[in-house]
Amino acid sequence: MARPSGFTLVELMIAGTVSALVLTSICGIYFAVARDWERGKGEADALMATSTACSRSGDYISQAMSAYPYTRFTENDTLILTMPLDTAYGSYVPTWVDGKLQTQSGDRLVFYLSDSTGSISRNGDILWKGTLNCWTYVVTPDSGWSLYSGDNSGKITPLCHIRFDVTEGDDRTRVGITAKSAYTIFTGEKSLQQNATFCLRN
Repeated sequence: MARPSGFTLVELMIAGTVSALVLTSICGIYFAVARDWERGKGEADALMATSTACSRSGDYISQAMSAYPYTRFTENDTLILTMPLDTAYGSYVPTWVDGKLQTQSGDRLVFYLSDSTGSISRNGDILWKGTLNCWTYVVTPDSGWSLYSGDNSGKITPLCHIRFDVTEGDDRTRVGITAKSAYTIFTGEKSLQQNATFCLRN
């Protein structure tokens, strides 16, 4: 008597078990790769944001005449710099005044965290540079420095915290920057912090 065609119940159960094991292994590999990719991207974005925050603001600090920390939302989360008046090829330089080589006071620049509006009264994760009007105490944000052209995306973001500490030394004033960025992974939230110190030259 010929055996009827098709699979027996035992064969179907074995095939289903093997398929489930293979699918479980594939899903495990996929989620492991996804976790590694998310962690790697988060770390890369955080490293870029914190290092760029230190280097870009440090370019101005090193050429400033004076530096003053200011507290808005957290201690010393804002920095006010007095820049020299005269520039040459994008760099601040001293000029001859009354027979002496002197550096004259110019614009007061402000570095702070805000949202895409750049308002000094708001907090956010974008590093902004603005100009302080010494008569009205109004800060005008510089969207060309802080945002991408035609976009509300920040050039230096995401930052969850920034702090500026000013130390008056015997020779030069020093400004310490602490920049912190947070990113989300499968198991929660992690953060990365960088520190840098710059001396005022003028």
